[in-house]
Amino acid sequence: MYAYTHDAQTGGLLLNDSTPLFSKEPRPVYYRELDILGFDTHFNYTKQDELPYMWAEANCYWYRGRMVAKTKGGTLYTAPELEFVLDADGNRVLPDGETLQPVDVAAMVEKNRELLEVIEQITIKKIFDVYNRYRKKLDCFHVAFSGGKDSIVLLDLVKKALPKSGFIVVFGDTGMEFPDTYDVIDKVEKQCRTEGIEFYRAVSHFKPEESWRLFGPPSRVLRWCCSVHKSAPQTLKLREVLGKNDYVGMDYVGVRAHESVTRADYDYENYGKKQKGQYSHNSILEWSSAEIWMYIYANNLIINKAYKKGNSRVGCLFCPMGGGKGDAFQRLCYQKEVDRFIDIIKSTNARDLGNSKALESYITNGGWNARKNGRDLNISTPHYQDEIKDGKLLITVSNPTTDWQEWIKTLGEIPFDYKLTKTKNGYTVEIPERLLKEHPAFIKMFKQVFKKAAHLN
Repeated sequence: MYAYTHDAQTGGLLLNDSTPLFSKEPRPVYYRELDILGFDTHFNYTKQDELPYMWAEANCYWYRGRMVAKTKGGTLYTAPELEFVLDADGNRVLPDGETLQPVDVAAMVEKNRELLEVIEQITIKKIFDVYNRYRKKLDCFHVAFSGGKDSIVLLDLVKKALPKSGFIVVFGDTGMEFPDTYDVIDKVEKQCRTEGIEFYRAVSHFKPEESWRLFGPPSRVLRWCCSVHKSAPQTLKLREVLGKNDYVGMDYVGVRAHESVTRADYDYENYGKKQKGQYSHNSILEWSSAEIWMYIYANNLIINKAYKKGNSRVGCLFCPMGGGKGDAFQRLCYQKEVDRFIDIIKSTNARDLGNSKALESYITNGGWNARKNGRDLNISTPHYQDEIKDGKLLITVSNPTTDWQEWIKTLGEIPFDYKLTKTKNGYTVEIPERLLKEHPAFIKMFKQVFKKAAHLN
């Protein structure tokens, strides 16, 4: 909502009432990140984990109101290089041997309190207003909780806006979370239960290692991981909790417009965009990262330790949407956990790429997350086919490897009738041909159900 500047006095950020055209998404930098980058060989600082020393904007590092260093490069297997900023005379802006002072967080919060309270009250009102409009119409309201900074703030705002019995919290456990995220989840779940707020964990019946081998590693185009490990399990969990398969709910989501170009076009409220047949409210849509961190410090909220280790985002540990410096920090901090997914990528591509050097290059240069087809799937004999015949779409599945009834749960409510007939070694599915024009996108997903049932095990 507000622009910010770097404050030399506190070492923090200072909000102002101008509107930024874009946000540089600043984040606090703690000693562990400084150590990883090699700041400790140039400067003195206490190895304490309570207060940050600097702020980072992408690859730029700021100390006491001055940009003092930048990082260059960084891949899955190599740490970013540290480059120091020079002044007009060719000297380092921050001289070697300097003793770094932590950010005066208390003073920073106090300087920003007035604007921060405005942001808070505006957002609380938005959360309550949408609740008040729909509370007699919907089956539930729930906070989609991830353990990251945005969902931490969102949950605190919802707690302030709504009665404790008016919503529930659902954590979609992908099985691919940062190890430190689970510590946050344990603490928040305990807090919620103490406060009388229902907290649930939704988990896919697939383990990540199974799904990665079944579907092939996820990619930027083929992001099946979100539906298999997040959306579908959360939907199934809510059905279980509510005892109602056709529930309609409101999902409070911690999406922010500053995170990406795509999200910049999001609306506060929508129906069916995040999940078919469900409402979503992007309550903190206009918040910047500066305001998120300011709110966390002002309200003494939990901070995921992954951020304190230099990770700018907290989601799935090894995500196809990542790369570069982000991958470097993830593997440097959680090598064992990251390598289990790297091993799967290597094993699914060993036949085509052969030697370890080629495999490493394929992973480092993003070949694995650029996949656009089923090349990496190990499918020998086709067990699925579909055809148009006599005004009907006819799907034939022979010798299926998994149960189609499990896969079809991911679609939610089916908007048409279909006929399934068992055969000697499988089954056929019939629907009217006209449905291809009436529900083109849904029919595509409907076919995928039976393709997966036919081939994946």
